[in-house]
Amino acid sequence: MSLTESREVLRMHVWRELHATPEQVFDALVDPEKQKAWLAPPWAGAVETTVDLREGGVWEARFHPNEQTEVHDVQTYVVIDRPHRLVTDLISEASTGGHPMLSLHSRIEITLDPTVWGTYLTVDQIGFPDAEARDFFESTVWPGDLDRLEAFLTQR
Repeated sequence: MSLTESREVLRMHVWRELHATPEQVFDALVDPEKQKAWLAPPWAGAVETTVDLREGGVWEARFHPNEQTEVHDVQTYVVIDRPHRLVTDLISEASTGGHPMLSLHSRIEITLDPTVWGTYLTVDQIGFPDAEARDFFESTVWPGDLDRLEAFLTQR
């Protein structure tokens, strides 16, 4: 038995209905200029982001989701099915108050389904190193991201 077979696979699932079309949501997720507008709170400073939108291409971002934390994400696109689905492999490094936190290697699958009101967005993320990291992403990271995304999409 290998170590990966003996370790429980930790995953999380979050969802949100957004008042925008799947095309608008998809574009906000992959367009660097749109990412700069919603990826971090306005007071947190500049967001640096680049996107090579092709399977095997990379999305790289540096941002501050709050005053104490700096994040460097590198996501490699595994599946791009505009405007329905994105799958990426994530390597995320963060520091809080200048102190490094654990790096995270995980897979993220985002699906976008049209609804009467807009788009039902689901996020499935797998590969957390421990339950604490999973719970943090489920209760803090993704809700904050989706709040900012929703605010961006409804400001038009």
